[in-house]
Amino acid sequence: MSDREEIWVLDRFEGDRAVLERALHEMLDLPRALLPARLREGDALRVTIRTTDGESRLSIARDEEETRRRAAEAARILRDLGPGDPGGDVRL
Repeated sequence: MSDREEIWVLDRFEGDRAVLERALHEMLDLPRALLPARLREGDALRVTIRTTDGESRLSIARDEEETRRRAAEAARILRDLGPGDPGGDVRL
């Protein structure tokens, strides 16, 4: 038996489907019903993959700490970009 953990991020919902991002920007499309209730876009999910002889099982849970860390990092990046942005339309 082997266990592996990954962090997936909920990118968006499309009806009854959820689009998730794995490592290296790999996108997954799963039924929304397979995920924990009350998720929001941007939530980080801790996914445990347990493999035994002939069977694999996934455990998916919202990771509160990683979700907060990512939200704080995104806010910091936006704050850092703000002062240098002159606003207005982009002209090419």
